[in-house]
Amino acid sequence: MGQQSNKVQKRRRRLNYIKRKKVTSKTTAAAKPAATTKAASAPAKKPAAKAAAPAAQKPVETPAAVPTEA
Repeated sequence: MGQQSNKVQKRRRRLNYIKRKKVTSKTTAAAKPAATTKAASAPAKKPAAKAAAPAAQKPVETPAAVPTEA
C-alpha cells in the first residue's frame, strides 16, 4: 500500500488553491462591471439568416430486385 500521508498534503494544497481562486475571483468581479457596461450598451446582433431549404429532390428509382446466382 502507498503512503497515507500524501492524501493529507493533496487536500491541503487543494484548499489553498481554492482560497487563491476565491480571492482572484473577487478582485476580477469588482473590475468586470465597468467592462460589461460598455458591452451592454452595444446594439444586439441579429441572428444569422438561415439558408433556404433546397428544392425537394426526386426519389431515385431503384431497379427491381435482381436475381442473383447462388
